[in-house]
Amino acid sequence: MQVEEQSGKQSEPAIDGRSEDTTLTSPQNTQPSTMKNALVTKRSNKFLIPAIALALAALGVSIWLVFGRSNPPQNASAPTNTATNNKDQPKAISALGRLEPQGEVIKVASPSALGTSRIVKLMVKEGDIVKQGQVIAVLDSYDRSVAALLQAQSQAQESERNLAKVRAGAKSGDIIAQEGNVMSAAANIKSLEANAARIRAELEIAGRDYNRFLQVYKEGAISQTVLDTYRLKVETLQGQFTQAEQQIQQAQFQLRQSQGLLNSVREVRPTDVQFAEAQLQTAIVNVKKAEVDLDLAQVRAPIDGQILKVNSKIGEIVSQTNGVVEIGNTQQMYVVAEIYETDIGKIKVGQKASIQSEVFEGEITGKVERIGLRIAKNDVLGTDPAAKTDVRIIEVKIKLDDSQKVSGLTNLQVRVKIEV
Repeated sequence: MQVEEQSGKQSEPAIDGRSEDTTLTSPQNTQPSTMKNALVTKRSNKFLIPAIALALAALGVSIWLVFGRSNPPQNASAPTNTATNNKDQPKAISALGRLEPQGEVIKVASPSALGTSRIVKLMVKEGDIVKQGQVIAVLDSYDRSVAALLQAQSQAQESERNLAKVRAGAKSGDIIAQEGNVMSAAANIKSLEANAARIRAELEIAGRDYNRFLQVYKEGAISQTVLDTYRLKVETLQGQFTQAEQQIQQAQFQLRQSQGLLNSVREVRPTDVQFAEAQLQTAIVNVKKAEVDLDLAQVRAPIDGQILKVNSKIGEIVSQTNGVVEIGNTQQMYVVAEIYETDIGKIKVGQKASIQSEVFEGEITGKVERIGLRIAKNDVLGTDPAAKTDVRIIEVKIKLDDSQKVSGLTNLQVRVKIEV
């Protein structure tokens, strides 16, 4: 069979134009060449396949980077984002704050109706506990107000008695008595006028003597002592005469009052009653006004609380800016926490809070009682040099559960942590 196949191959024409002798080879000559070609092909395939695989992998990664990140699958990324948000979301909000008493610190000033007032008596000192309405200080207008009140009360009593007399009507005995008062007042006036005339005459004589001795003194006949004696006599008589004239005027006024009262007791008319009632009402109003003025002459505590600072001492004029004292209700303390505007949405009334400071040991708990209604710049500055110093905050008031520990630490800076 081999011989026939070989003969058959030899009978075929040459393909590449070579002679049959050059193309004819025995199987022994062909085998090494074929094996060599197969070995080369195998080595080429060994490097080509991994290169193609790496190229496909790189292409897949590029496609995933381009399309996978820009359009992530909703179902695959949702749990991851949720887990991340839950992890990043804080359980508490920290902030700086300051301590203040309930109702804030009040600067008690003197009444503005009195203008500038000077303190004559200070009734309290720093640390004293006061009640609402308690007198804190007495101003320089107090004595004058007391005198005005006594005068107004006296006039009111006199007006009341006068009205009672007018309403009761006059008796014959009262009329006779009042007529006697009028006659007595008239006689007193005559006596005073006679005394004034006598003093005037003496004054004229003393004046002429003084002028005569003054001329003699200028001539050098008498000494200065003698001249001063006559001058002193003139001045004394002049003072007596002035006093006598004043007495006459006062007696005339009393006479007019007596005559008016006599006329009123002789005849009781409705108009007299109305007039007496009007006088009484005016006197009552004057009493009330005097009472108000007396109350304004004293500085009183507006609330129950503790005196935190005394700004004005005895003898000083009260400053309308700083007032007399600063007072606060330290029985219940609050913390004013400055919360960043970006965190205020997480703060709710009733949330628990903890307060810490280096001044006191441990921490004090409290609850959020009120959230501010306006945004402002922060007042409390921390010690962190990298923190923002010009931020917008909202004040949140926290009511402390235990105020006794910090009742004497108003305006202390504290650290606040609110559980959200």
